[in-house]
Amino acid sequence: MSKSTFSILIFTVLLLCIYFTTITVKYAHIGIGVEETLNNQFEIINVAPKGAAEYLGIKKGDIVLNINGKMPKEHQSVIKYNLIEQANEIIVERNGEIFKYNVQAHFYKDQFILHIITPFFVLLLSFLFSAFLFKYKRNEKVTLILILLFQTYGISFFAGAASARTEPLAQFIAISTLLAIPLLLLHFFILYFQKYNMKFVRFNLVKNLYISNTLILLLSLLFLLFPFYNILFSIIKMFVLLMFVINTCCCIYIFGSGFIKNRKSIYSPLFKIITLGIFISFFPFIMFYAIPTFIFKQELISGEVAFLFTYFLPLTFVYLVSTNQFLDINFYIKRIYYYSLLSITPSLLFIIVGAILLDDVPVLRWVQIFVAVYLFFILVFYIKEELDYRLRGNLFSEKYNLQSSIYQFVAFLSREKSKKVIEQYFVNEIKAILGLKNIALLEYDKEVDSLILVNGDSWDYEKGLLQTHLSLFFGKNFFGELQLLNTISYLIVAENKKKITVLVLGRKKNFTAFNLDEKEWLKTISYYMNVSYQNLQMIEDLIEELENIKTKDDAPSWVLKMLFNIEEKERKRLSTDLHDSALQEQLLLYRKLSGILEKYNFDSIAKQELDFINEGLLDVIHEIRETCNELMPPFLKETGIVGSLENLFKKVQLRTNLVIDFVADRNFVYSISDEITLALYRVVQELMNNAEKHSNASKVSIYLTSEYDHIILKYKDDGEGMAGESAPAFNGRLGIYGIRERVRSVNGNIEFSNLKDSSGLQIVIEIPLDKENPIIIVG
Repeated sequence: MSKSTFSILIFTVLLLCIYFTTITVKYAHIGIGVEETLNNQFEIINVAPKGAAEYLGIKKGDIVLNINGKMPKEHQSVIKYNLIEQANEIIVERNGEIFKYNVQAHFYKDQFILHIITPFFVLLLSFLFSAFLFKYKRNEKVTLILILLFQTYGISFFAGAASARTEPLAQFIAISTLLAIPLLLLHFFILYFQKYNMKFVRFNLVKNLYISNTLILLLSLLFLLFPFYNILFSIIKMFVLLMFVINTCCCIYIFGSGFIKNRKSIYSPLFKIITLGIFISFFPFIMFYAIPTFIFKQELISGEVAFLFTYFLPLTFVYLVSTNQFLDINFYIKRIYYYSLLSITPSLLFIIVGAILLDDVPVLRWVQIFVAVYLFFILVFYIKEELDYRLRGNLFSEKYNLQSSIYQFVAFLSREKSKKVIEQYFVNEIKAILGLKNIALLEYDKEVDSLILVNGDSWDYEKGLLQTHLSLFFGKNFFGELQLLNTISYLIVAENKKKITVLVLGRKKNFTAFNLDEKEWLKTISYYMNVSYQNLQMIEDLIEELENIKTKDDAPSWVLKMLFNIEEKERKRLSTDLHDSALQEQLLLYRKLSGILEKYNFDSIAKQELDFINEGLLDVIHEIRETCNELMPPFLKETGIVGSLENLFKKVQLRTNLVIDFVADRNFVYSISDEITLALYRVVQELMNNAEKHSNASKVSIYLTSEYDHIILKYKDDGEGMAGESAPAFNGRLGIYGIRERVRSVNGNIEFSNLKDSSGLQIVIEIPLDKENPIIIVG
C-alpha cells in the first residue's frame, strides 16, 4: 500500500465520520417503533432502551396523534421504516389523556457514551493500529486487508449511530460494514495462510458469498433510494441479519474444518486462536441480537453493545501478524470451559430466587440478567484462581508447604538411585510434614502371609488386623487412598502379584485428623513413590536382560524396539531444534536482507553480491527444511504409509535420476500401527539412500501388498547386487544390519537375494500386524 492510498483512505473515513457525527448531534435517537392498527391509528409497539422516548416517559401501547404538527402517516421515518426519528414534537394519547413531548436535540447520558464516546474511541484505535501496520508491516500482503478491516470498524460505529436516526447514507454504510467484516476476515486468512503454504478455502464458496452479499447491498440501496413503504424495511433487515449470520457461520465452518484437519499438526494453536477470536467477536451479536431479532422480533442486548464485541477480531489479527510466539491457548480454553460449568448452578439459583421474590419482571429481562450474572461468575472464578496462584504463599502457607515438599521430593528422586535411601527419605518426609508420632513402611508377602518392616518405626498397633485386612482385600485396595483402621491409617504405595508395599501412619502429635489437602498430598507423593519403584524395577530387569544378551548373537525385539524408539525421539528433538532455532534465524536473516535490497539502492556489483548471498540463504533454508523432513517425516500419521512413501519418492526423483516404480495394492484397505508405519518408512528411506549412493542403480521397483495378517514389501533394483553381507553396494555390513534390525524390531522377517542374472538386488520384507490392526481384504 502506497502512502497516498493510505492517506486517501484515512481522509475519506474521517470525512464520513464527521458527517455522521453532525447527524448524531443534530437529532436525538428517539427509539419508537409504531404499527398502524385496523382503525388507522398508529400504536407504539416498541420503545428502544436508552432512547429519548424512554427518558421522556413515552410508553408502549400509546397512540401517536401528531408528529411535528403533522399526522403520523405523513412523517417520513414512519412511512419508510415504521419508526419515529428526527422529530421535535410528539403528541400521544394514553388511556384517554393527551400528552405532548418535546424532544430536545441534546445528548442523553447513554446515547452520549454509545454514539459519541465509543465511536470516537474505536476510530482512534483503528487509526493507531492502521498507522502501526502501515509503518512496520506495509510490505506484507495482509496489511491492506487488515487496514481496511480496521477502517471498516472505525466507520461502522459512527454509521450505526446515524443509522439509528434513519439517515439513508449511514444506513447503507452500516449495512455494508456489517456484511463486509466476515468477508474481509476470509480474505485476510487466505493471504495470511499463504506463507504457511496452506489452502483451505474453496474459491467457489468465497465467490458465492461475494455475489450474495452484493445482491443484498443492491436491494438495500434500492430501498433507501426509492420511496418503498415500510413493509420492505422489516424484510430487508431480516435479509441483512440472515446474510450476516450466514457469512459468520461460513467463517466458523471454514476455520473449524481447517482446525480438524490440522488439530494434531504444528498449526493447531494458530487455528484455535483464530476460532476463539471469531467466537468471542460474533457470538454475542448472533446469539443476543441477530437471532432474537430474527425469531422473536426483540433483542436481548442492543446492536451497539453487541457490535462492540466484534472489535476483538481485528485485535486478534494484529496479535497474529505482530507476534512470533503464540499463547498456550489450550490452557485458557480448558479453564474457561471449567469456569463455565461451575457458573451454571449459582447463576440459575440467583435467577430462581429472584423470580420467587419479584413477580413483575418480564421473562426477557430475566434472560438478560442470567447472561450478565453468568458472565460475572465466570469472571469471578477466573480472578479467584489468579489470586489463589499469586497469593497462595501467604494465604495458604500450609498447603504451599505441602506443594513445596512434593517439588523437593521429585527433585530428590531424579538424582537418587538407591532404593533404601529413597524409602528412608519418603518415610522421614511424611513424618516431618504431617507431624506424626509413628510411621512405618511395610512389605506384605501374600504367599507366606507375613508383614516385614522395610523402613520407619516399630510400635504397638493392630498389626494382626492390618495383616488380615491386606489378606482379605488383596488387589482390591485403591492405590494411594487413605484407609482408616482403628488407631492407625494406611495406604497402598506399590503392588504386584505377590507383594504389597504399604505405608502405615500413626496418630498426629496434635491429635487432629487428616484434612483434604493432606490426604491429596499423601496420594500424590505415594504416586511418585510408586513410579520410582516401577522405574527401579525396570532398571533391574533391564540390567538383567542386557547381561543375558551378552551371551547371545541377536538382541530380542523389545530391546531393538526400545533402541529405535530412543533414536526416533532424538531425531524428533533434533528436527524440532533445527526448525525452531537455526531455520527461524536463517528466515529472519533472509527477510531482513530482502527488505534491505528493496529499501535501498545499491550499485550493480554490490547488489549482485547481495543477491548471491540472498540466494545462498534461500538454499540453506531449503536444505535445513529437507533435513528436518528427513529426520522427522511430516504428516506421516495423517497421510499413512502409501502417501508418505509417494512423497519420499518424489523428493528422491527431484535430486537424482532414479526411475522409481511404486505400486501399492489397491484391493485392500489397511490399518497399520504408527510403529510399523515408521519402521517401513525408515527401511525404504535407507533403501533409497543405498540405491542413490552405493549400488549404482538406475531403476527401482517397490511393491506393497498384504496377505491376511501380514504386510509385505518387495524391493528390486538393477544395481550391483550383493556378495554376502559385506557387499560394498550396501555401504558395508552396517546398511544390511540396520535394515534387518529395524524389521526385527517389529517382529518381521527380511530376505536378501541377488536377481538371477546377478544384475540387481531383491529384498522381501514380511511384517505381522497387531490383532487390533488387521488388514481387511476387499473382494
